[in-house]
Amino acid sequence: MPEPPRPSGSLPAELTSFVGRRRELAETKRLLTQSRLVTLTGMGGVGKTRLALRAGAGMRRAFPDGVWFVPLAELREPAMLSAAIATALGLTDSATANVAGLAEYLDDKRLLLILDNCEHVLHACAVLTAKLLSAAHGVRILATSRQILRADGEQILTVPPLSVPEGDGGESPGHSESVTLFADRAAAVQPGFQVDARNREDVVRLCQRLDGIPLAIELAAVRLRVLSLEQVLHRLDNRFRLLTTGSRTVLPRQRTLEATVEWSYELCTPQEQAVWRAVSVLPGGFDLDAAEIVCTVDGVEPGDVLDLIAALVDKSVLTRRDGTFGRTAWYRMLETVREYGQLKLAESGREPEVRARHVEYCLRLARQYRAESFGPAQLDWIRRLRREHAILRAALDHCLHDATKVRHATEIAASLWDFWYAAGFLVEGHHWIRQALALDTEPTPARARALGACAFMSAQFGEPDAAWGSLNELAVLAERFDDDLLRAGHAQVSGLVRFYSGDALGGREAMERALRGYRAAGDEFQVFNTLVLLSSVTFFLADPDGARYAEEALSLAVRCGADWSKTYALWAVAVHAWRAGAPQRATALLREAIAMRLSDRTQLAFAIGALAWCAQAMGQHERAAGLLGAAQAVWLLSGARVAESRPYQTLNEQCAERSRAALGAQAYQAAFDAAASFGPDEAISFALAEKAGKPRTVERRSSPGGLTRREREIAELVAEGLSNRAIATRLVIAQRTAETHVENILAKLGFTSRAQIAAWLAEHRGNAV
Repeated sequence: MPEPPRPSGSLPAELTSFVGRRRELAETKRLLTQSRLVTLTGMGGVGKTRLALRAGAGMRRAFPDGVWFVPLAELREPAMLSAAIATALGLTDSATANVAGLAEYLDDKRLLLILDNCEHVLHACAVLTAKLLSAAHGVRILATSRQILRADGEQILTVPPLSVPEGDGGESPGHSESVTLFADRAAAVQPGFQVDARNREDVVRLCQRLDGIPLAIELAAVRLRVLSLEQVLHRLDNRFRLLTTGSRTVLPRQRTLEATVEWSYELCTPQEQAVWRAVSVLPGGFDLDAAEIVCTVDGVEPGDVLDLIAALVDKSVLTRRDGTFGRTAWYRMLETVREYGQLKLAESGREPEVRARHVEYCLRLARQYRAESFGPAQLDWIRRLRREHAILRAALDHCLHDATKVRHATEIAASLWDFWYAAGFLVEGHHWIRQALALDTEPTPARARALGACAFMSAQFGEPDAAWGSLNELAVLAERFDDDLLRAGHAQVSGLVRFYSGDALGGREAMERALRGYRAAGDEFQVFNTLVLLSSVTFFLADPDGARYAEEALSLAVRCGADWSKTYALWAVAVHAWRAGAPQRATALLREAIAMRLSDRTQLAFAIGALAWCAQAMGQHERAAGLLGAAQAVWLLSGARVAESRPYQTLNEQCAERSRAALGAQAYQAAFDAAASFGPDEAISFALAEKAGKPRTVERRSSPGGLTRREREIAELVAEGLSNRAIATRLVIAQRTAETHVENILAKLGFTSRAQIAAWLAEHRGNAV
């Protein structure tokens, strides 16, 4: 057999810089030293080819007969695979164009073959590699494919997107591979371009929205020839139209983002495509339970879904990771892949059916949570729903825009009323329930339950008039349906509103009626809640008998294994212990609750505020001042305004006055202010005395409220009185994007109305962004 004319190999020259991939590069080389067949897999445009070429170039010395690049993207006939390899090796003898001849030629060689883009000739590649590796022991193969070969001895390395900064990237975006790549490619089309303080936030957001996909980032950089960075970012709501200008030297399917994703879609079977389309309605990821419900459309049966999900994982459409709930696997799509699926779903005509299945799944989830959450799985349920938060949010949003499904939004949002607390989504939960009630006006038991939940939340937000409006309608419906549970719910929440308004005796009487009603109905969850509320009222009435309610609540939570609920009971027992002159015991109980480090900021604020009372009682005045400041910080983050109600405000003021008198006004304020800038984690560490000495002074964020530059811009437009639609038009973004920004602003600032944003902005307008 003739020798190839270029024994050193045939790697194409790199025309652009190679960015990042240190870990993947090292892992590829390591795998090639241990295995003779390594497949780099991942979605299109993620950079598999560049990684393979760089790895091959770095290993030339290990292969005296060369590193050979075999491009397969244009190969249409699987039978021509061996001929394509022979051609890449520079072999002209027709005898080497078949498998046997090629194997004979490679028999005494030590070389590396890089088979690039195997996904469309997958079976042929798997068969041929097995034959070549069996016949030629000095040959190693590095394949790139959107789907694994499933050949004997194959080692797989999934190539992820480039790393992207977390948050707004304000700290160190230079360490992000995606930002580095964008800066490099942008400088090539716009000489002198640099990532600096003026554009850093926009660059980071662009890389985040493009999922760190190298192809997408490079295509976005090319657009800087004709658009500003902000225009490119704003137009990403239609990324498949924007990112259409690539290199003319690459294949058509690699020139645009849409063509790259479309190639993956076309490689899927019709059933796999149906599953891709269906799961695109599930943002943030999903588990098998969700997929089996949502995907059973378009000819797909529940029993088919597992294998189809596995196939999409193999084809790099989905990625799998262990879930945060139990041992459930969790599947995710890159946002770019999900958007393409949504486009295809709309084209298929199946979107209404898929959306209905999505809502059905969320209804089942909410009902199951309501039935099982007051028990040993309580924290697991909260973690599960936090993981599925984006799925729930999407379902609620869909229901509120479909008149036939508004009632489902009412049930889902109201069933999860305590989850919104526990998970730190109090403002959002209140928003969903109010929106659903405004649209779902038919008098039903579900509406009555939602009215009770809405009234409870309104009370927490310091909105007694709104609470009474809901309660008055609830009272009518409770009688209409002759429902004792609804009557008990009305008594419980009306008692809470009276208590927060300063009528502790009236609140106690109403809550005692509620407790009798819930006991008679055997509703342990609401018995617990009412016991905690009653212990609060009796505490502020200085009634020592209230300690019995607190102890019973704690015993009930412990017996049922409801750990989140237990933290409220610990608070209730603690404040009665403090009232009885046992601040040391109270402190221990409160720290036990805080040490669970739950996401419930309302509970955390309650506990830290009570710790301040204990510290003051023990003469630790500087610590009491710091704890009051930390409690205020957490209250602001929670969105609840319970601390502003008359009973709590009175005790906080008494604590502050005594500590201020002991320390002096200046020292008191310094200790208070230092802790008033804490985030939740810092507040927890300080409350648990994990920080030695005084709370450190934390420099306040340059942007009030922690808003990003884009959020500050949108806040300004809200203050001008613009609607979400008008904001979207002004900024050339999708209306849903504008709505999301406004929701984030409300959540960050702990507000519930656009008027509050305008008032806040007027107060802080002089601050730097």
